[in-house]
Amino acid sequence: MHFQLLVVLALTGGALATKFCSKGDAAIVMEQWSALYNQDASGMTKLLIGRQIFDSLFDRVPAAVGLFNRVNVADRNSGGFSAHIMRVIGGLDISINSLGAQCTLSSITSHLLAQHVVRDGVTKGGFAMMGEVLVSSLEQLVEDFNPDVWRNCLMPILNAMSKDLPA
Repeated sequence: MHFQLLVVLALTGGALATKFCSKGDAAIVMEQWSALYNQDASGMTKLLIGRQIFDSLFDRVPAAVGLFNRVNVADRNSGGFSAHIMRVIGGLDISINSLGAQCTLSSITSHLLAQHVVRDGVTKGGFAMMGEVLVSSLEQLVEDFNPDVWRNCLMPILNAMSKDLPA
C-alpha cells in the first residue's frame, strides 16, 4: 500500500514538473518578477535594474566587459549599452513570463542560443555566472526572495540558452 502511494506521488510530481522548473516554483518566480518588473515600472527603473545586474557581473568578472565592446560598454551610460541592457532584461522578462508555456519558452531559449552561439567568447560558464549574478542581484530587489526557487527556474533557462556554447 505504501509503495503504491509512493509510486503515485512520484508520477504525479513528475507530471507536474516542467522542463524548466516546477509549476509551483514558476508561479512564485512569475509573481515576484511581476511585482518588481511590471508594466507600470518606468523604462528608467527597468534600465536601473539592468545596470545593477551588469555592474555586479563586471565587478565579479572584469574580463566580461570585453564581451560587450560592440555595444559600447566603454561608456556604460551610452545609448548602445543601455539598449543592450534593455534587450537582455526584456529577454529575461519574456522568459520568466513564459515559464507556464513550455513550447514558447523552448522557442525563446532556442532563439537566444542562436544569437549567442555566434558571439566569440560567450561560454556556458559565462551564463552560469550570469545566473549567480541574477540571483544575488534580485535577492536585493525582490521581497521574500527565495534563492532556491529562483535558481530552480533561472538556471534551466540559462542552461537552455547556452547548451551549444563552449564550456
